[in-house]
Amino acid sequence: MHSAIPKKFTEILITMSVYKTQFKKNIHKSKMCSLGMIKREIETYPSKYPTPKYLLFMHEMLLNGWKVQLYTAEVSKYVFVSKDDLIFKIRFSNHKPRYSREIENDCDYYVGISHLQSKTTSEIIQIILEKYETERYQKQNQA
Repeated sequence: MHSAIPKKFTEILITMSVYKTQFKKNIHKSKMCSLGMIKREIETYPSKYPTPKYLLFMHEMLLNGWKVQLYTAEVSKYVFVSKDDLIFKIRFSNHKPRYSREIENDCDYYVGISHLQSKTTSEIIQIILEKYETERYQKQNQA
């Protein structure tokens, strides 16, 4: 039986489903962050307040060799972390997101308040690092 989908297109679809480089909403509006920039933000943050979790998360991910981008929308912060073929979008906020967006998986993880499930920054860092190692291991074994 002859497939109506060209072989090259099928290969592209398979590649897209294997690698996690799917479009992340608002990534085009985000700004790339460097380790020096985040260190300065942390150092100059008013000492009478605790350092925001999104800054600590970004700092840790940069130390682990990830590219980090930040998008600020009203009171929420959206952090995009990427390495190789993996991209994750994490929402940091002290108020619930729109329910419809959370149901549509607008973000991979939520820190703070959400309708379904939120995680701590430490939990998210551990999950992301484990997913990266698993992906790397699978690629090595495919070669």
